[in-house]
Amino acid sequence: MHPASCIFASMRVEYLLISVLLLTACGGRSMNKNLARDLIIEIPGETLEKEDIDVVKVMQVSGSEAIAETTLKTAFRLEKSRGKWVVREVRVGHGQWEKTTNLFQTLELVKSKETSEMLGKIDEAIRKYRDANSALPVFKDYIGLSDLLSPKYITPLPRLDSWRRPFRAEITQQNSIVIRSAGPDGRYHTDDDLSRTIQWAVGSGQ
Repeated sequence: MHPASCIFASMRVEYLLISVLLLTACGGRSMNKNLARDLIIEIPGETLEKEDIDVVKVMQVSGSEAIAETTLKTAFRLEKSRGKWVVREVRVGHGQWEKTTNLFQTLELVKSKETSEMLGKIDEAIRKYRDANSALPVFKDYIGLSDLLSPKYITPLPRLDSWRRPFRAEITQQNSIVIRSAGPDGRYHTDDDLSRTIQWAVGSGQ
């Protein structure tokens, strides 16, 4: 990359740290902004320093889980190609430069994994309902399903996937329930959807 063809754009972007385990990481102490910042700085080794991160808000979800919303210092490397500026690389804190395509692919994989875990929890809650009531829940949409499951069978119940889009749920003609995330492309019933199917079969694990 020619020196005359690139510039650096520093900015602060929102960063969401999910599931900070208080009891294991903090000796049972209550979570606060300073403690959350110190824990986050430790994750990438020497990539982040205190001035690179600002904890905006900490919300303790339960006795062993919290969410820290932060702003994170990030730099983007831009290159002029064919007369047009494009973003080529990104650097978090004092870390290495990474190609934006690699970063976005990694983020998509992380979001897919998190969404699959959420679907698994919803799946488990539906099975608990089924086993307790000898029937699958009857509902019109995902909100109706969530009202039947929460808080007795699951707390908290996820309403949005990791792309911040609502889950969908439907009862099929085969007397089963399908819960679905639209996946990376944001469109339901496409190849990248993430879904779970729960059949009517008490104790069968189907």
